[in-house]
Amino acid sequence: MTEKKTPVLAKHQALLAFCLGTLAASVTAQNIAPPTPPEVEQAFREVIANANSADARTKYATLLVRAGNFEGGIAALEGLLLMPDAPASIRVELGVLYYRLGSYAISESYLRAALEDPRLEPALKIQADSLLRDVVQRNKTTQLSGSLMIGVRGQSNPTGATDNNQVYYLGVPVARGKDAGPKSDVDTHVWGKLDHVFDLDKQNEAAVVTSLVAYANHYNSVDSYTKQVGYSKPFDLAILAGSTGIRFKPMAPTELTIRPHLIFGGALANGSAYFTNTGFGIDGDYRVSESLAWGGAYENTKLSFSSREDMANVTLQGGTRQAVRLNASVEAAPGRFLLAELGYADQDGNAVYTGYRGPQLRVSYLLSYGAPFGSMGLPWTTTLSASTLRRDYRGADPSVDSLTVRNDTEWRTSLLNYMPLTRDLALQFQLEYSNTSSNISNFSNTNTSGSLGVIWKY
Repeated sequence: MTEKKTPVLAKHQALLAFCLGTLAASVTAQNIAPPTPPEVEQAFREVIANANSADARTKYATLLVRAGNFEGGIAALEGLLLMPDAPASIRVELGVLYYRLGSYAISESYLRAALEDPRLEPALKIQADSLLRDVVQRNKTTQLSGSLMIGVRGQSNPTGATDNNQVYYLGVPVARGKDAGPKSDVDTHVWGKLDHVFDLDKQNEAAVVTSLVAYANHYNSVDSYTKQVGYSKPFDLAILAGSTGIRFKPMAPTELTIRPHLIFGGALANGSAYFTNTGFGIDGDYRVSESLAWGGAYENTKLSFSSREDMANVTLQGGTRQAVRLNASVEAAPGRFLLAELGYADQDGNAVYTGYRGPQLRVSYLLSYGAPFGSMGLPWTTTLSASTLRRDYRGADPSVDSLTVRNDTEWRTSLLNYMPLTRDLALQFQLEYSNTSSNISNFSNTNTSGSLGVIWKY
């Protein structure tokens, strides 16, 4: 048996949609301006004058939530539970609001009660069940989550070889080697991410947050791992990167969250040590409103390359790298988000010609929409991205041209489509194009790639 869509219930569904919109990942978020103080005051007077009116209480709760007063909205909604004909959707609304406040235990109790109510509509059951799964995880002292992707990718120029027929050597232009130009290749790859959160049970939501990312691939053209000088095929890579630190709200219960952390990682290339990366950083985010959030980060890392006979001057490629970035996300419309990131990197290389500095900018447009087919009711997500970065090197490389200091400008565009098959399984398709322009022909290149992967979330 489902609820009849009375005017009061219609208002509750509108409130529920707005409540769900307070979650950053919700695709039902509402782009509604906050109410004015007189509007809230008038709604409160209507509640006083009509204490038994579900319509008046619902209107008042909606205005409070829109104004960001979640505690007040909760109080108004909980008063409705005393009424014998209270809609089943109220407990879902309360579950969402308590989730928004970080009170996951109370949120879980309301969501479970809502799911046990036979009057709850199927669409709301799906939303409540999805949120309950997340709440159950957040209620645990130790939370473990992650994803695993297996995919195949084709690239026109995986080694980043120059497309110019003429390059420089010791300041003299020479013809590019026959086998040194761009060559297309296909690789299979595995990518995994593991996140662990240990709740410290503090009033400022402090938790030890550890993230690990692992990646490995194999190119079709790579048939052996011989360490020959002048190796021109792409490298099979195995990479592990991670960070661990304490995430907390320094001014709880405000929406500012920061995490000072340690950074570590390393890589193998064709089965042999390639580089290690260690350092520290701090990142954070601040939600200004339900449609606008800011974030930022600073990192200071030491990149050390291993000595290898198949790579010239590899130990000179490392150095100390500092990077800062500022990002913002704006909800342009329900299910549509605009994301931007501005950064600056400064690498003090072990050799003057390996150190560089320069800005970078990335803009993305994310669109979530109903799946064109399938019965799970899970939305697809399409992301369009464009980025650019500049690298101005600190000095000239005498082996290339001792009179010219290198500078590069890179442009990159991509289209990514995420297509859930079930709650834990999805397909991901991506197209990407990059173009690097350099004042030295040796380093100008383009690459086009396409990939298809299967993602399992756990």
